[in-house]
This record gives sequence, structure tokens and C-alpha cells, in this order.
Amino acid sequence: MSASVTGMEIELIAHATEDLDKVLQAAKAVLPPGAEVKVRFKVKNFKGHHGNPIRLIRARIRDRELAQAVFEHIISGLPEEDRLKLLAGLRRRMSGGSLYLRLDKQQAFLGRLRLCASDPIWIKISFSSSKAEEIREAIRRAAGP
Repeated sequence: MSASVTGMEIELIAHATEDLDKVLQAAKAVLPPGAEVKVRFKVKNFKGHHGNPIRLIRARIRDRELAQAVFEHIISGLPEEDRLKLLAGLRRRMSGGSLYLRLDKQQAFLGRLRLCASDPIWIKISFSSSKAEEIREAIRRAAGP
């Protein structure tokens, strides 16, 4: 048995040196075709440690079918090497019934999904189960044949 996706949060930062439209384009790249009209990204303005402007971009997906479709798009869009890395370190990326991913913002802007550690698109995927094996199976199913 595998867990089903119950919701999702997507967050990323647009630094003062970045074009907000391009950062939003990168955020929308994690969505399957047609989903960008169903997901609304909100932008909040903050000041950084040195007074520099920072914009936090956030979207919440509560619709289970849409969240499942986004999850499948992300997982199937990752290169096999990244999916294997995700499965190998799954427990480190989980807390309760949530899976946390960091996707490369620059690569997403170019239309490629990749895991990364710095300046990421943060994704929190909520599942119907907190069991690692059920989430692992959901990832395998989403990856396709």
C-alpha cells in the first residue's frame, strides 16, 4: 500500500538581484501543464539582515487531486539519479506525514527539475500516512515504469 498526497506547500525566495517574473516562472515549472492557472502564488516583501529587499513566494495546494498531480509531475520529472538519492535518504527528508524536497531554482527556470541544497524551491508534501514505506511506494508509483 502507498500513501496518498493530501496537500502541498511551495516556497521560494526572490532576492533583490533576481527578476521576480523569472523567479515566479521557476516556481511554476514545478507544476504540471495547465496547473499554473489553478495555483496562486502569493508574494510577501521582507527586509534582509542588511536591509536588502527579499520577497517570499508561497503557494498552498489543498486540493488533493491537484496536489497528487503536482507530486507526480515533480517525481517523474526528476532524473533517475535524484530519485534514487531521494529514496536512499527518505527518512532524513520526512517529518511526520510530510516529505520535504529542495529543488534547484535555476534549473527549474530552465525547465529541468533537480534536487539541490542552496537557494532552493522548498516543497512540503503532506501525505495520508507517516509510514516511510508507504511514502516510498508513492514515490515509486509516481516515478512511473
